[in-house]
Amino acid sequence: MISVFLFIDYRQYFSALYDDLKASKPSFSYRSFSRMAGSTSPNFFQYIRDRKLNISAHALSTLARSLKLGAKEEEYLETIVAFDHAKTHEEKNKYFRRILQIRGQNHAVELQKEQYDFVSHWYIPVIRELVTCKDYNNDPQWIADRIVPSVTLAQVKKSITLLQTLGLITYDESNNHWKQTNRTISTPSEVLSVAAINYHINTIELGKESLSRFSAQQRDVRAVTLGLPKSKVPELKSMIETFWSDLLSFANEMHDVEQVMQVNIQMFPMSKDDNCDKKN
Repeated sequence: MISVFLFIDYRQYFSALYDDLKASKPSFSYRSFSRMAGSTSPNFFQYIRDRKLNISAHALSTLARSLKLGAKEEEYLETIVAFDHAKTHEEKNKYFRRILQIRGQNHAVELQKEQYDFVSHWYIPVIRELVTCKDYNNDPQWIADRIVPSVTLAQVKKSITLLQTLGLITYDESNNHWKQTNRTISTPSEVLSVAAINYHINTIELGKESLSRFSAQQRDVRAVTLGLPKSKVPELKSMIETFWSDLLSFANEMHDVEQVMQVNIQMFPMSKDDNCDKKN
């Protein structure tokens, strides 16, 4: 039977589980799956799969018994269900960390903790830039001394190892220097959403701290409150996207890194719109 540890989204696990059971027993049906969870609804599986229904604690416990899951497997299943049902970012973070802990005790699964760490921690992308500096002498302390706000030497060493593991930097033996790769990280959307929020929370906090940490000559902080028709919001987003693309193109042309800068852009509503969802 397919392992629950291969999944972070329990609905995807149920879909794969159904396909697996159906393949081994052609007579297995949606109704069969419903009975395994103690449900009398013939649409139970479809509603769960299509996110029209959240599985209840009772149905989850009944299904776990029907599947004869071990204690660790059942705990993991309960945790990914809680992760899916969590309403706040804090809850998502808590359950995701528990997911990593449980999966870490199961050696049959390759963890994605490295991807999560890279996106979650603001200083790791900074270190990725600094290792390519022409003045970097392969002493991690050199990097630790230059990052603002300060990080520990241990954090720098761990980050360099992580970047190397993820294939985001590579060591050029010919000139004894690190260089960045063009590799992108393939991270499950469920993981990325939690990690990305962590990253934005951290960088927004750094932006706030920059007001007292740096002089006006060293930073550029701007804010404006706009009133506009709803029909113009997509145009405003497009303007930001154009600037963002230009900024990335500009950054890609830089070869000799001497300083690392953080650029944050935020746009969000300051008034309610009853016709719009609160979250997208």
